[in-house]
Amino acid sequence: MNTSHQRWLLEQLPQWERDGLLTADAARTLRERNAIDASQPGLAQIVMGSLGALLIGTGLIAVIGYNWDDFSRPVRLLFAFLPLLATQLISFRVLQRGDASAAWVRETAALLQALATGACIALVSQIYNLGGEWPDFLFWWMLLSLPLVWVLRSHAVAIFYLIAIAVWSINQVEHGKPWHDSPLIYPLLLLGLLPWWPGWPRKAPLSATVRWFMTISAIMGLASAAVFVTERTGTYLRFDFEAVLWLWTLTAAVLALFPLNQAGITESTGRKPQVVLGSLWLLGYGVAATFRDMSDDILEGMTHAMKLPWCWGLLAALAVFVLLAVRRRRWAVLSIASVALLPLIAFPFVQGKDLHYSTLLSWVFTLHLSIIGITLIVLDFTGRLGAPRLGASLLSVLIIARMADSHFSLLAKGLAFIAVGVAFLAFNIVMSRIHRRPTLAQP
Repeated sequence: MNTSHQRWLLEQLPQWERDGLLTADAARTLRERNAIDASQPGLAQIVMGSLGALLIGTGLIAVIGYNWDDFSRPVRLLFAFLPLLATQLISFRVLQRGDASAAWVRETAALLQALATGACIALVSQIYNLGGEWPDFLFWWMLLSLPLVWVLRSHAVAIFYLIAIAVWSINQVEHGKPWHDSPLIYPLLLLGLLPWWPGWPRKAPLSATVRWFMTISAIMGLASAAVFVTERTGTYLRFDFEAVLWLWTLTAAVLALFPLNQAGITESTGRKPQVVLGSLWLLGYGVAATFRDMSDDILEGMTHAMKLPWCWGLLAALAVFVLLAVRRRRWAVLSIASVALLPLIAFPFVQGKDLHYSTLLSWVFTLHLSIIGITLIVLDFTGRLGAPRLGASLLSVLIIARMADSHFSLLAKGLAFIAVGVAFLAFNIVMSRIHRRPTLAQP
């Protein structure tokens, strides 16, 4: 149960007690089991704390900049370091209070210090005319701000850091850059936040908001690394979109299978963005591969990507995550992740056949996705963790894709689409009735 559901439940308990729906003991047990961790800020607290910090920081910059040209160099340096010193004192006071400090106070103090750090770097560079480019400034700003995530447990600074490393990585996709100044170091930057934040009094799972930002940042950062390595293939710099496409698909499989403990597996879908986004990419990739032209691109891109060390690194990580997923019995996600490896497995069997290999591979993808859709449905009916609605949606999309790519008349296609739509709605109604449960169990 996520925090919003817990809050709703706790708000209803007094009324249920008054109406006699719950005994006092049952209500107390529910309150204990669904207690909300006050130290974990909600999205509103993050937004309000961040907005307050941004307003204060912007106001200070405006006040200092009003007479900036009239100040001497020592005075300018004083203005550069005083806000940073003041925010450090505020942060020290927050740390002294420990858990007594409200979540929004921690967020505000951390973001103020991060802004003061960036302002200090920018002012010192301007005072001494140090020059440089904005990606370098962003890089050092985010690295100096990273400890605030650990020490002050700041979600706002963590989100800033995730956005910054993604933007920096995308900007570094240029010809001739050395590996240590390229998106290849993005995984090392991401390790600053994974899998738990060090330095906490007690380890707590990342909030859903930070998880979504982390997943989107990882997709952008790792994609920029894939583009970078394909541009440097061989002795000539070139961009191979087909190879990048397969590298992205391997990355999506790695994200979908990212290790989770048993508690993480049973969490709501909204708290597992890496599974959601990774699975959607894999299924979209699989459906696209059922078309022959796309199969040609997939096979060509795979053969090019296999020459890159980055590809073998992704395959090694994927192999480890597959073993961990088998141990955790994550059969639904494993079935979806198998889409990424299907071209690699099928290539030796389809190449050199009398039938054009891309046509054969497109039908292999169609059959494989059909099996995945049936598997997602069957898992739920056998008491395992499945995704019946996703399975039914996948089967419906496959039928529509095959009909759209066929030579049937427009009338036949229209009737087929109507039949699939009716069947899908009927299946959804049946599943809703099967999964319907009483809203309140008897005490």
